[in-house]
Amino acid sequence: MTAMEEIEVGATTLFVLDDGTWRFPAHFFFANVPAAQWQARLDTDAEGKIPVGHNHGLVKTAHELIVIDTGYGDDRHGGCTGHLLDDFERTGLRPEQVTQVVTTHAHGDHIQRHTLLHAGRRRPTFTHARYHLARADWHWFTEVAPTPEVETHLVPLARSGQLTFFDGECEISPGVHLLPTPGHTPGHTSVLIESGGHCALFLGDLCHHAVHFSHPQWVSSFDTHPELTPHTRARIFSLAEHLRALLICPHLPAPGLGHLMRVGDGFVWQPLNRPARHG
Repeated sequence: MTAMEEIEVGATTLFVLDDGTWRFPAHFFFANVPAAQWQARLDTDAEGKIPVGHNHGLVKTAHELIVIDTGYGDDRHGGCTGHLLDDFERTGLRPEQVTQVVTTHAHGDHIQRHTLLHAGRRRPTFTHARYHLARADWHWFTEVAPTPEVETHLVPLARSGQLTFFDGECEISPGVHLLPTPGHTPGHTSVLIESGGHCALFLGDLCHHAVHFSHPQWVSSFDTHPELTPHTRARIFSLAEHLRALLICPHLPAPGLGHLMRVGDGFVWQPLNRPARHG
């Protein structure tokens, strides 16, 4: 069973929805690093795999209910993933109450519950919501490197007018900011949540493992623009330190909550052991 987490960020409630965990070969997350270096810092199994979480967001403000990414959907990996709506139900809220859906990027493990199959057709999971995606990701994943997941789960939303595109930084609701964080994908986006002087930052796939916080130059083989990733990380890490932000990292073990702690000229990941009021 997955475990939904609830955190207060000022007057805003943040739920971390656990889509599930499955084991994945670790070497994919360290494409530019000699194996001996990352292996010395990771605890892999006999097959060289590590547990990879899939933590997504639900932001409840006074007037909005905003989903951040939707997980694997029907791509369940033997029952390990695809549990987002189960966790959603535990919040006591309903999908039809969702007003906006933020897509941090268009990889399949973040978009496959954007829609549901109903009577042979793909329908929006969140029927009354406006879906958001960076225009740069739309171009990349429809023109440069098309994927079946985008064709199945995003193209129908674009055709119906329910998917909207943004360029650069924007505020989609008071205190909810979309920040460009390119590298993993050209339009990759992180989400900053501010309320009452407190902050939380949903990183998206800026980092796939805790080691990336202390070694920001180590990049994933899934990064479309790996030359940008270290620079983006440095910028966002500095922002997180300045804001003293609570961080949500989708692919760390559930719930993926923590802070950055400065050590010398760099940072280390400090996990939050239990949900608490932030601030």
